[in-house]
Amino acid sequence: MDIIIAGLEGLNLWWWLGLAAVLLIAELLTGTTYILWPAAAAFVTALISSFTGWPVELAVFAILGVGFLIAGDRWLKPRLKSGADSGLNSRATYLVGESVTVVGGFSEGRGRVRHGDTEWSAKTEDGSDLAEGAKAIVAALDGTRLVLKAV
Repeated sequence: MDIIIAGLEGLNLWWWLGLAAVLLIAELLTGTTYILWPAAAAFVTALISSFTGWPVELAVFAILGVGFLIAGDRWLKPRLKSGADSGLNSRATYLVGESVTVVGGFSEGRGRVRHGDTEWSAKTEDGSDLAEGAKAIVAALDGTRLVLKAV
């Protein structure tokens, strides 16, 4: 029993930071976000370890670990998953509102436009035809096709 208490009395800032680092590495390897919360709790516990003793440190770590886990799983994880619609790795979503130039005449409301150095398949909102060289604004996306609004 004395060995356990002696070990607990050895808890300090560096021990808690080391635990936080090990947990963060484990989180990187798993990618589940469940190990992230105890790592955050270990980091916060490291910040207060200079002011308290080991019983308070363990209590703070346990309370924060469970609290961060519940809060993160309930509020942060759904927001991280909804970030899939953020437009990351999808250049076309950033084109909404941008001006494009028609490179080939439209037929039946469909044609090709140029934005920068890239050509895109496009269609008009109202099905009208645009002449070559005309300017238009990207109003929306329909799959990989730009939906245009005439200027």
